[in-house]
Amino acid sequence: MLRLEDLVQIGEAAKIKGVSIETLRRWEKAGKLKPVDRTEGNHRRYRVADLLKIDKPNLRFTVTYSRVSTPQRKDNLTTQTAVLRAYCENQRWDNIYSLCDIGSGLNYKKKGLLKLIDMLQRNEVERLVITDKERLLRFGSELIFALCEGNNTEIMILNKAMDVEPEQEISEDILTIITVFSARLYGRQSRRNLKAMQALHEAQEKILDEILTQETQQS
Repeated sequence: MLRLEDLVQIGEAAKIKGVSIETLRRWEKAGKLKPVDRTEGNHRRYRVADLLKIDKPNLRFTVTYSRVSTPQRKDNLTTQTAVLRAYCENQRWDNIYSLCDIGSGLNYKKKGLLKLIDMLQRNEVERLVITDKERLLRFGSELIFALCEGNNTEIMILNKAMDVEPEQEISEDILTIITVFSARLYGRQSRRNLKAMQALHEAQEKILDEILTQETQQS
């Protein structure tokens, strides 16, 4: 069964639309319906949701968003997405569109998050479903909620941590902040900045030791 976020080849796209492949090519030239991607062999890929939108320009989606901080937690990401989709299907909501990211909660440029913002700006989101607000961003989720409010987008927060270790993820976010500030201070070789860098690196080492201790205790 195809999902709204799935990508399909031009032949499958033509079947979904009930038109010929040549018609899709004409639509592309006219700017009516463009593929979202092309393979290395230059084969078109269409998103199922876009194929449906052309007939229903006012179609709005139930969007689920899930995130984990590192690739090592990819299994948790799969679980998050499955739980969110199951919840939406249990509520009998149609047009479910799943977005997900692997990256820090401090990163505002994640692909899935940017897609969500784009869909909100286009008023394509009927409701947003997440496990908890920090899945969106560590700081700044209120900005996303403000976009939702401005577009009459319902927000559903399940408040389930999905086996994520919050202390460990916060520690990783702190390390990200330390790395950024260290890089900025590195170019300023004053005595004061060198002392600040040393303090940051000492704090970083302490946090790393705490993370390793936690992982050892859990294993």
